[in-house]
This record gives sequence, structure tokens and C-alpha cells, in this order.
Amino acid sequence: MLGVAQTLAWASSYYLPAVLAGAISKDIGISTSTVFGAFSVALLVAAGIGPVAGRRIDRLGGRPVLIASNLVFAAGLAVLSLSTHASHVFAAWALMGLAMGSGLYEAAFATVVRLHGQDARRAITGITLFAGFASTVGWPLSAYLESTVGWRGACLAWAAMHLLIGLPLNMLLPRASQAAPAQKSTATAQDVGAG
Repeated sequence: MLGVAQTLAWASSYYLPAVLAGAISKDIGISTSTVFGAFSVALLVAAGIGPVAGRRIDRLGGRPVLIASNLVFAAGLAVLSLSTHASHVFAAWALMGLAMGSGLYEAAFATVVRLHGQDARRAITGITLFAGFASTVGWPLSAYLESTVGWRGACLAWAAMHLLIGLPLNMLLPRASQAAPAQKSTATAQDVGAG
């Protein structure tokens, strides 16, 4: 589940400008470097929000954080689709940065560790391998969408995928209360091994 959700998250955020930046810049009348500058703002916002997301995952579990990230991804993509000025593009990518900082690998890995403790390694490897196809899937899909419904339609399609695919997948994750026994048994095993 997390592998598919992560593929969607990476394809619709990190890999999006590689395909759509030219169309966005041409339509809005800004330079391509300005679009990538807005994307850089998303990376800065993601770095800033990461520790906050991590603390929330520690306290509440990953499920609510990842669910919220799908909603914020969808909102950011919708705002981007409505952009008519450079400031709108920057605002949209700042919003996307909030989702990136709470919905990409770091949040997914922290969620898996919270759920499975020491047994999380295999799941993390699987998520990484699966989501490694995000560019393989995302670039051609974004290009196809841009050629058929335009860059604005492509952004709205990605937003819809967050609501129709990513959100339900993240909602299927166990709640934090269900994750607590895995952590407790891991801590007990470590205590026994140390003794």
C-alpha cells in the first residue's frame, strides 16, 4: 500500500516539474527557471516541516500524517492548476512542500518503523524498490496528461489520484494504537538481548 502511495506522491511532486515546467512557464509568461525556483521553495518548506511531521508520527502514528499529506498534495496541485501569476506558482509549490515534508519517504519509513519496529527493514526495502518507479510512471503519465488535457488538467488529474488512490491507501494503514504492541514487543526483545 505504501509503495503505491509513495509512487504517486513522488510522481506528482518531485518529478512533476521535469515534464510540466516548460508548459507552465509558457502559459503563465514566466521563465522555466522561475518554475524551478518555486519548486526549490517546496524543497525548503519540506525540509522545514519534516521535523514537525516526524514528531507527529511519533505521537499519533503515521496514518493521520500521511492522510493529511494526500489532502495537502491535492490542494497544492489544484492551486497550481489555477495559477495565472508567478506568485501563484510559488504559493502552490510552498503548499506542495508541506505535503512533501510529511508525505514522502521519511514519513513513510517512520510510519513503517512505528508499526513494525525492528521488522521494518524488509518493508522499507520494498517501499523503496516499488516507489523507485515513480519517475518511470510519472514522467510518461504527466507527458500524456499534458498532451491530452493540458498542464492544468494534468495537475488536476494528479490531485484526483491523491484523493481516489493515495488517500484510501493511507487510510488502510493501522492506527497508532494498533502499532503500539509491535513497538513494545521490539523493546522487550531488545531488553532481553541486552540482558
